Amino acid sequence: MSDPTPRTDAAAPLPPGVPDPALAEYAVGGSLALTDAERWPLMSAQGRARLEALRHHPHAPVWVHETGDRLDSDDLTALAQIDAAVAAGTFRATAPGAPAWVDALVERAYAVVPRYRQAARTQGRRARDLSEVPPVHRGDLIEDIASFVPVDVPLDRVLEGTSSGSGGTALTVPLHPVSTAAEVLYFTDLARQAGVEWEPEPGRLGLLNVIDQRAGFTYASALTSKGGVPMARVNVHPDAWRAPGDREAFLQDQDPVVVSGHPLSLLALAELEVDLAPRVVFSGAAHLTPAARRQLERRWGVPIIDVYGTREAGLIAADLHGTPEGHAGTPTEHVVLSRRIHVEILDAAGQPVPEGTRGEITVTVEDNPYLPLLRYRTGDTAALRHDRLSDGTWAAVLVGLEGRAPVRFASAAGPWIPSVDLTQILQAYGLTGWHLHQDAAGDLELTVFAPLTPADLSAVVGAVERLTGRQPAVATVAPVDAGTAPKRRFTSTYET
Repeated sequence: MSDPTPRTDAAAPLPPGVPDPALAEYAVGGSLALTDAERWPLMSAQGRARLEALRHHPHAPVWVHETGDRLDSDDLTALAQIDAAVAAGTFRATAPGAPAWVDALVERAYAVVPRYRQAARTQGRRARDLSEVPPVHRGDLIEDIASFVPVDVPLDRVLEGTSSGSGGTALTVPLHPVSTAAEVLYFTDLARQAGVEWEPEPGRLGLLNVIDQRAGFTYASALTSKGGVPMARVNVHPDAWRAPGDREAFLQDQDPVVVSGHPLSLLALAELEVDLAPRVVFSGAAHLTPAARRQLERRWGVPIIDVYGTREAGLIAADLHGTPEGHAGTPTEHVVLSRRIHVEILDAAGQPVPEGTRGEITVTVEDNPYLPLLRYRTGDTAALRHDRLSDGTWAAVLVGLEGRAPVRFASAAGPWIPSVDLTQILQAYGLTGWHLHQDAAGDLELTVFAPLTPADLSAVVGAVERLTGRQPAVATVAPVDAGTAPKRRFTSTYET
């Protein structure tokens, strides 16, 4: 367990928008490094004017962070090739087994990735194919992510992505501009499959990503791959805005073409008195229930696409349609995306299970040059089915995907608190594994999967109490490996 002591003096005044001294990284402008020219090398004067208008909109939220895609002309050429391959189905498998590129990736990993080079030296030989590669999990990345980075790639263009994950400890992931920007292409292809052409529209925000939490990174940005159209990450929590009414006025004026976010964040957006007209909505980061999907569909009358992925592996699969009306208990079906990703289902011992049998979703991914993954166990479960398509290729389908459940907690003062707020707090105080439960009466029970000193335990309890207004009862159990910590970190039987 890492040192749970906050980096900021708990007695000192907190910066605006920072609800706890351990969350100093969410102070406005707390970690800026690049100039706009470095963030968007290809941005035109017109694009820069649109970005400045977004940043300085009279009703804009408090922008906490700044970020850009860093795409150059060579990157746009690479993205055009990826886009053509996705449209043509180039990455779809020609048989249910591992595609040819997987064997080449295994060979490359054992030649240039430190973790596998060391394994080859220890074992006296390299793995001959994917079946001989031991699976890895999040805990392995947390322990030594540098050992997964190839030694032959220049690191001058690394972007940082953060992931709260399912095991407790936050993880910083090295990302490449092209593999990151390619996610926009995958979203565009999914929209097209749902009958929507995602094209920039004059006067409208290209993409709105919404969060709903006490503290979070928000920013105004632009999508070079979409012609420099502006986009924004916005916190719909009332505390993220400068004045009452700003939230509604800003969102109404921006009227985004595409909206994405966590299911609870999307529901919070849907409850606002704002007449938005998105063409498509993407829900991710947690399970989208049939009831939530129907509520969002009624609110906006557009396709609601449930995407599944992890920050480490990127987008993995998507469900465009949900379960049919009146078919309670029908398992969801998420089709694996047409990209360089291979999915297996493994049992607890790391062995493949028969097709149609539930197990842990395990992915092999090539397209992030800074973090190629071989047999990465996601911690989520599903069964796998392969469907033969009319063109002779195969589609992999995750049946009954069980990922992270969206959970919120009732504070003593009344407002709901999303579990992400508690994740931020518990991670900031150094916990690597926990389970927080709210019972029907509203009482909190916190189980910590690591021994704590009395002072550290007091700090954790105090942080949870400051956020929720409720003092949790605490129990500690034996330490749990960060990669195999309990999946359900949050549960609630609270009744409104």
